[in-house]
Amino acid sequence: CKLDWYSGTLIRRSTPLDGLGERFGADRVTFADGADRIRLRAVTGGWVRVPGAGTAKAAPGQAAGAARGAEGALDPALLAGRTDLPPLTCDATGPGEATELALTDWGNGLITLRAPGGRYLSVAEDGYVRASADQPGGWVVQETFRLEEHEGGHLLVHAGTGGHVSVAADGLKVAAPGTLFEIVVIERGEDTVARAAAGADVVVVVAGNDPHINGRETEDRRTLALPPHQDRLWRAAHAANPRTALVLASGYPYAVADAQARLPALLWTAHGGQAAGSALARVLAGDVSPAGRLPQTWYADDADPGGLLDYDIIGSRQTYLYFDGTPLYAFGHGLSYTTFRYDRLEVGPDLRARVTVTNTGTRAADEVVQLYVREAAPRVPRPHRQLVAHARVSLAPGGTRTVELAVRRDELGHYDVARGAWTVPGGTYVFEAAASSADIRRSVRLTVPGDAPRARDLRRDGLAAADYDEQTGTEMVDRTRVSGDAVTPLGTDGERKAGELLFRDCDFGDGAGGVTLDAAGEGEVTLSTADGVALAVIEVRAGGGPYDYRTTPRAGLPLTGVHDLRVTLRGPLRLARIDVTG
Repeated sequence: CKLDWYSGTLIRRSTPLDGLGERFGADRVTFADGADRIRLRAVTGGWVRVPGAGTAKAAPGQAAGAARGAEGALDPALLAGRTDLPPLTCDATGPGEATELALTDWGNGLITLRAPGGRYLSVAEDGYVRASADQPGGWVVQETFRLEEHEGGHLLVHAGTGGHVSVAADGLKVAAPGTLFEIVVIERGEDTVARAAAGADVVVVVAGNDPHINGRETEDRRTLALPPHQDRLWRAAHAANPRTALVLASGYPYAVADAQARLPALLWTAHGGQAAGSALARVLAGDVSPAGRLPQTWYADDADPGGLLDYDIIGSRQTYLYFDGTPLYAFGHGLSYTTFRYDRLEVGPDLRARVTVTNTGTRAADEVVQLYVREAAPRVPRPHRQLVAHARVSLAPGGTRTVELAVRRDELGHYDVARGAWTVPGGTYVFEAAASSADIRRSVRLTVPGDAPRARDLRRDGLAAADYDEQTGTEMVDRTRVSGDAVTPLGTDGERKAGELLFRDCDFGDGAGGVTLDAAGEGEVTLSTADGVALAVIEVRAGGGPYDYRTTPRAGLPLTGVHDLRVTLRGPLRLARIDVTG
């Protein structure tokens, strides 16, 4: 039952284990936490011990179970680490005296270590390592570590400070140089899980993320895959018992194609607060039919969403709006314990849509009716479809309801880079009533009045390079260190490939007397029509670094009237503007 940055102090707490125990009876639920059980031995001698492990008590004035003292804080994890508990020591003379720690691998090389009393190892401001935290937390998380492999053992790196854990005379602390530790594995988590799963009627594996670890500002994931540790757990459970369901509690999607293919059931939930466990149990038991819908696209593979820092979602074909592949789970996806039929979609000139929905199954349930729209024949790249309205309706078995959805006219538009304004093109639009962005049930076409196409007046306005209509092989970069945009070809400075920008409907009037480029770096810019007629090749020799923009003039272009203009970039240059004189 994970807290995030904006969680209040919980009045009560229902974990998945609590919820299942309450719903089915605690005596009918067997639990395995799936963590690896380990002991740590310093290679210089001595085993790590947590003083009073299993009996640690809250400090005076603290409620039992408070990580660092609730004291009215909205998030206890934001308070400073406790220093009232003794630090870990390395004075145990044998494995029998060493403390058994639960190691959980959260992915991206981050682990947590938990003492038998339930408290996580943490580092306070004095640098000592203590078993003092109920949960990982804080803006700088003090409960995560990394294992750094070296010959003869591992260094234990404290992620919050980047320092190494060392054995000192008065306890373990973050200091240089670090101490090499031998990790002695008592039992792997997947073995514990397999043993518990083998004797169960049904297995529920709960995986996911902690909002403070690998899921927040400053911490980007390197992969959409589950952490290897969690992946091994569901596989071990399923191998021991095919009646295994996977529950993912997370703030983001995972690529779990294997789990989708092998397991009979998957359920996703965001971090649901203090009643999350009770809600989960009610859905798993069938007391309530689930009606949640995915607010993001779940891709099948790391290669699907494109580059992490590529914010041109049109050119890189990202999100449900532009993705050309097949997602693992589409935006808006969500199953139910019943089925629904859609009939008679109508959309009036006032953009009010009406669709009839019928519960065709045997269970009372909610349906989330989604209305998407797309431009039938766009002049520039537009979304495959875009959600413009939705409604959640409750229907008894056999029940029918006509759902009305209002659409604002602005929802049909887009920011037109040629006009520099939000624009609703006039023309035919397709309205789609759907159960998800990939499950279209009914569609109708409607002609909508709007803005007429308008050519770009090159001689009056010129072209900002970042205002292209389409691109291949380029990326946007900063024009200066503080403001502005420019465009550069993709690739390293030594291996840059040609990138292309396409500007539609450029009006050259009765001719272009001159052309100037505002560019930095060195390379070559080729201007041509969209059908391949070469107009000019302009060399850029600005030099002086990526922010040293200079104006490169060139004589006029042999072109009049309105044409689509193609601009090809070669070399390590940054193009900011193209200006044309009469």
